[in-house]
Amino acid sequence: MKTVMRIVLAAVALVAAFGMSACTDESSRHLLTVVSVNDGEVYFSDLLTDSGSVVADAAPVMFGNIPNGGGEPLGPGEPFATIVVTGYTVTYDNGVYPPYSGGLTIRVPSGGTAEANIGLSDIGAKASVNPGTATSTTARIVFTGYNETYGVNNGDKVTAYASLSVQVANFEDADVQQ
Repeated sequence: MKTVMRIVLAAVALVAAFGMSACTDESSRHLLTVVSVNDGEVYFSDLLTDSGSVVADAAPVMFGNIPNGGGEPLGPGEPFATIVVTGYTVTYDNGVYPPYSGGLTIRVPSGGTAEANIGLSDIGAKASVNPGTATSTTARIVFTGYNETYGVNNGDKVTAYASLSVQVANFEDADVQQ
């Protein structure tokens, strides 16, 4: 019985040690959020313009930085006040375009927002899509970055997810949203 009790106490002590080590002075103190992609509107991916050229797909993204726990935002320049978004990956539910990854350097202040434009597809891969294609799909976007502590790239990683409804077709209309 004493042996069993010692094993149980050792297990409890081990679990407690892991639990206490999960939060350090460099833990993520802020959450990266995606406020909107393409202002919440459907994105129209035109395969060819009126002149027959292929247009790159790009959409605006609004990021937010929410203090973890809902506290007051930290002042500029304070440790943990800023989230730096460093990249993203876009995948399509039906594979109309292959996955696309891009880099960013967007600084989102504590309690604030920041906007950037991201590419949604590789123009070479888009050019290979049959112009007769017409489809609806969902673009799934994963953003990555870090919570800045003291200096560059030394805080915990942050991730945010978004999705965007996309209509792919040869719209043959220069007025279609690009």
